Amino acid sequence: MIVICEECGKKYRIDPAKANENKISFKCKNCGHQIMTDIPNFSVKETDSNDLSAVSSISSSESKNESVAEETSKTFLKTQKRNKKKKDFRFGLIAKVVTPLLIVGLVPLAIFWGITFKQTTDRIRSDTENLSAQISLGLANHVDEWIDKNVRVLKSLSKMADIVSMDRMQQEAFLKIVQKEYPWMYLVFTTDVNGINVARNDDEPLKDYSDRQYYKEVMSGKELAWQTLIGKTSKKPALVLAVPIKEGDKIVGVMASAMGIDAISQLIANWKQGETGYAFLVDEKGKVVAHQNQQYALQSKNLSAHPLVMASKNGRSGAVYFENELGESSLGHARKTNYGWVLAIQQEEKEMLDILKQAQYFAYLLLGITILAVLFIAYLSGRAIVNPIRRLTNAADRISIGELDVKIESNSKDEIGDLAQAIVRMQESIRLSIERLRRRRVA
Repeated sequence: MIVICEECGKKYRIDPAKANENKISFKCKNCGHQIMTDIPNFSVKETDSNDLSAVSSISSSESKNESVAEETSKTFLKTQKRNKKKKDFRFGLIAKVVTPLLIVGLVPLAIFWGITFKQTTDRIRSDTENLSAQISLGLANHVDEWIDKNVRVLKSLSKMADIVSMDRMQQEAFLKIVQKEYPWMYLVFTTDVNGINVARNDDEPLKDYSDRQYYKEVMSGKELAWQTLIGKTSKKPALVLAVPIKEGDKIVGVMASAMGIDAISQLIANWKQGETGYAFLVDEKGKVVAHQNQQYALQSKNLSAHPLVMASKNGRSGAVYFENELGESSLGHARKTNYGWVLAIQQEEKEMLDILKQAQYFAYLLLGITILAVLFIAYLSGRAIVNPIRRLTNAADRISIGELDVKIESNSKDEIGDLAQAIVRMQESIRLSIERLRRRRVA
């Protein structure tokens, strides 16, 4: 069987007996034109011998082209593989569709998330610091109220006639009654203007208190003096309050009371928040009055160098971030009481801001889910556009090698549908053109 190229006229000999299909397609080696032809249902013996000899003489130089169809098929497959490799490294249509969707979808989201996250972080941190300030204020007020109550009691007692009389018998009887009414005042006593003990409620020998600082401060004109110390009897932190005894405007003596501060120290020492939060109280000299570590209080440990105590002494207000004795970053707040003491609370930052970490974790999780959702939607949108185009491209490739019976289906009502219809019309036009050429050659 002889096939003639319509473009350049080159002739090829095809053996119908070796053809596997009713159609065959290959490229002309002379001009590169794609040749496609039907294989008729006849054998070589039925062919006119004169024609065969003519064909033989014409195509003897082309004996190597008997397997053109097979070579063309292999070439086409190789070309497809090369194109596929190229596609793996190119910025394809899906990427071009997905990228703008991600930019449009994620950039505003990231900006909004960043602003919201910062505002949430600042608000939680501010709320935590405010809570710390309120707790320290509440504890400091409680300390002040307890001391104020005892100061008012002592000042009232110092104005009683039995006390102003400076008579030992009258004073001792009165002081014993006071001790019964206020049991935490384990020692109540009076001194004259020289600091010599006049009366006391514990029946102990009278002493000389002229070397005591609180006595000196009252005699110098102060309406109130105080001192924290470790009680010789109780071996616990104690508070001594001292007020003047006046007859008219003249100071005739000093009335003092040594009282246990268990009520205050237990309140402070037992206050806890989480695993690492605790409170402590130091006096005006920085010595521990109450602490969760009882030994600190019993030893009157000096915490003047503590960051919270120093911040309070320097007049600094607000939250203080510092490293505790274990080297952990901590958040604390210190407040000075009306009597110069410092009430401080502290807690490790990672625990105090645990709610912030939970909010951050939730925000990151929400952002991650949103990003994945946007990626998924963008990918589906890209595929919805690209897959029909790929199918049409594949159909066009098959038509280009002569497979004119390729079925093209597209129900799209958009531009892709228009492209599919255009390819169908092209397919039909090619089919009609080939039929006309065949009829012309036969004629």
